[in-house]
Amino acid sequence: MPAQSLQFKFALGTGTTTATSVAVPSTSVSSAGTTYYTSQKEKGDGYFGSSDGLHTVTYTVTPNFAGTLTIQASLATTPVEADWFLVDNTTKFFNTTTVVALTTTTEYINFTGNFVWVRSTIHRSGDLPNGSVQAINYNH
Repeated sequence: MPAQSLQFKFALGTGTTTATSVAVPSTSVSSAGTTYYTSQKEKGDGYFGSSDGLHTVTYTVTPNFAGTLTIQASLATTPVEADWFLVDNTTKFFNTTTVVALTTTTEYINFTGNFVWVRSTIHRSGDLPNGSVQAINYNH
């Protein structure tokens, strides 16, 4: 299996069109017009038949980002929405009340599972502007 290091890509609504980006600016909305974003799926360790199932994700956010970032996975080779589930211990909460970052912050999480597909989700707080997600990097 080749080493994989990549960034999850999100569809952003930009007026009447949709753009794909690794960053989610504080003023953006999802392609559905909400503050919920779901990335494109990426191949997991199970896709390549790897037996260790080790994955790492990093969440990089700017100061004042408020929201929740998490990883979802699927064991299906051709997943539909009902096939996705939350991966335990991959949720990271950011808020501007108890955790006030003064600089851009990167948090990493390791998780294990023979997942065929993985994706990331963002639920940004509705209080705008509130910082940005610069990137969600993924490695397996």
